[in-house]
Amino acid sequence: MPLRVYIIKAKLKLVEIRLLNLDFTLTQIADDLGFTDVSHLSKTVKRYVGTSIREFKNNGEYYVVKT
Repeated sequence: MPLRVYIIKAKLKLVEIRLLNLDFTLTQIADDLGFTDVSHLSKTVKRYVGTSIREFKNNGEYYVVKT
């Protein structure tokens, strides 16, 4: 696995934990984890997880942490 992909997946695990367990806003999460904005975060989640942030949060289920 390329280093870039590894780093993105590690960040997505943190996004997942923050979305499902803590009361962070999407803006706070994007800023804390080095995404340029919420749109960049959303596109990255969609690309690597295959679902939107809204669907992901509504399901309340871990995707990235399991893999």
